[in-house]
Amino acid sequence: MASMSRTQARIRLVVLGLLLLAGFFILWFTPAGNVLSRQGALDVIDYLRSSAWAPILFVILYAGAVTLALPGTIFTLIGGAVFGFWGGVLFNSIGANLGANLAFIVSRTLGRDGVHSLLHGEDIQRHLSRLNKVSEKYGFKGLLVLRLIPAVPFSVLNLGPGLTTMSWRTYAGATAIGILPGTIVYTLFADALLQGSQEASREAFLRALLAGVMLAALTFIPVLLKKMKISLPGATGVMMVLGASLTSGPLAAQDIPNHETFDRVLEQVVYPPLVDYRTLTGIRGELDLYIESLGATDPEALRRVPREEQLAFWINAYNACMLKIVADHYPIGRGDIGFFGRIRNQLAGYPANSVWQIGNVFTQKHCRIAKSDRSQDEIEHEIIRPTFGEPRIHFAVNCAALSCPALWPEAYKGNRLDAQLDLAVEGFINVRSHFTLESGDPSTLYLNKAMDWYRDDFGGIPGLRDFFERYLQGEQLRLVQSSDTEVAFFDYDWTLNDVPR
Repeated sequence: MASMSRTQARIRLVVLGLLLLAGFFILWFTPAGNVLSRQGALDVIDYLRSSAWAPILFVILYAGAVTLALPGTIFTLIGGAVFGFWGGVLFNSIGANLGANLAFIVSRTLGRDGVHSLLHGEDIQRHLSRLNKVSEKYGFKGLLVLRLIPAVPFSVLNLGPGLTTMSWRTYAGATAIGILPGTIVYTLFADALLQGSQEASREAFLRALLAGVMLAALTFIPVLLKKMKISLPGATGVMMVLGASLTSGPLAAQDIPNHETFDRVLEQVVYPPLVDYRTLTGIRGELDLYIESLGATDPEALRRVPREEQLAFWINAYNACMLKIVADHYPIGRGDIGFFGRIRNQLAGYPANSVWQIGNVFTQKHCRIAKSDRSQDEIEHEIIRPTFGEPRIHFAVNCAALSCPALWPEAYKGNRLDAQLDLAVEGFINVRSHFTLESGDPSTLYLNKAMDWYRDDFGGIPGLRDFFERYLQGEQLRLVQSSDTEVAFFDYDWTLNDVPR
């Protein structure tokens, strides 16, 4: 299945707009909008109090209103009036969280791709890239702080993050924690007002006073943080949902992707040594946004970061682009390589579900990385291999075939790169189709065919022996060290490393 077209993305954006217009229409032009009036709210309260289905009806009503970007505060007050303090906090929290998460899903599904397809130009794309980077780095803390501030519109914080790369897990966690204090305050206030209307009790007065103090405290959170010299850059960061960052300056030179978005993609689709490409086609938005961040990276800035950061960047770029290529043509068939391509593949013995069924799969410039369109061969053979001289990359870059070293469910990171590459080698050794030692006369070391193709990167056959020595022990180490042990290579299986259906 190919990625979503621009037309499809825009259609989804139109559907999102119609949903929001529906909320506006309901609010102003139907009897349902009367709930915002004093008498309308009282009618809803009376109805819910008389219904045995009150909790379910209330949660559905609250969640639906929030999803359509209708004001949520009135429903919180209604919940406190109907269910009392403890019941109100419970059902208000359920309704608010359900509605907020539904709004996020709607925004993510219908809005994000459309927004990105409509906004063009280098400056706008740079701003979008900044928003996503800020979201990745400060998303949880920033959204949490903004949730605590009553003045920030609830609907903006529900819909805005869905247009960024913020993960649902981050969003749901920050939302669940961040809305709880406000829910408690408004529920307490509603419960106190109800008691006060029934009897002028001292308890009701104290509850109302406490609610007022707590509300004031929430309102002045930014001021209090500043006075206490507590730095929460995330609070500024997630102002992305308010559009504040669109007015800021250009990306900082040192602003290199932190690969967290790629982490989330890999976690959802990678089951070493296999990849769930069908699921990948459903989360293309996240993968595409990550690749966009790689494309927007300043090559001069990239050259200024440590060597390990550079190498991690290019390994991830290769793997992300390979995933993109497969997703663009999934499910893979024989339809896009032409007559001579099909003859070549048949002669070479490439299977029908192989990346070789994709025209010019390794030589076409499929991806824009560091502000240049690049092919897989360019990334691997013109950048990674000659620049870094690191043979362990042959255990890290994945060409979407069963004989390729496994893709792992995490991105490579500069500060952990050495350990990650060693783990990749160790994982390779533990797969019999990659590495097998057979004792005998003579003993034979069978290696993945890629070790033959790139033997010069290891220093030839002697270099391959020396390379694997540090990962072996006991009898395996003795056999590899022995000059009598012959070295042979497995045939390469180009079958797509897809999860079986």
